[in-house]
Amino acid sequence: MTAAGRIAEELFIHDVSTGASGDIKQMTRMARRMVCEWGMSEKLGMIEYGGHEDQVFLGRDINRSRDYSEQTAQEIDREVRKIVDEQFERAKEIIHANQEKIQLIVDALMEFETLEGSQVRDILEHGRMLNPPAPPPKPPTPPPLHQREEGDIIAPDLPPGLTSAPA
Repeated sequence: MTAAGRIAEELFIHDVSTGASGDIKQMTRMARRMVCEWGMSEKLGMIEYGGHEDQVFLGRDINRSRDYSEQTAQEIDREVRKIVDEQFERAKEIIHANQEKIQLIVDALMEFETLEGSQVRDILEHGRMLNPPAPPPKPPTPPPLHQREEGDIIAPDLPPGLTSAPA
C-alpha cells in the first residue's frame, strides 16, 4: 500500500517525484521491524535483533542497541531489501492489473473532487458509480467592481475597470 503512490506516478504520470520519500521511509521501517522485531524472515528466524530501550533521546526514535555481528547486520539489510523489493513488485502487479479501474477513479475525482468509500466500491465492482455525488457548486459570479455612470470618462491608457488614475 505504501508503494502505490510511487507506482502510480511511474504508471500514470511517467515521472517520479520526491513525494514518495516518506513512503520509501515507511516501507523500509516496516520491513526492518518485520525482520528485527516480529520474526518474519525465514532466513533469520524468530529472533529479535537489537534490544529496545524505552527512553527517547533528543526527540529521536526509540534507540536500538546493536547486539549482533556485522555479518548479521548485512543479512538483516539483505532481508529488508528483499521484502521491500518483493512487495513493491507485488503492488506494481496489482496496480497494473487494475489500471482501468484506477483511471475511472481518477476521472471521477477530477469531476467530483471527493468520493465516499461506497462510490469507490461502485467503480471497482460495477465500473461506474451507481450513486454519484452532486457536482460541486459553482461559486457565484462576483458583482462588477464599478458601475459606469453617465458622464464617466475612461482614459484609453488605463486598465479596464478604472475610470481615472489611482489616488
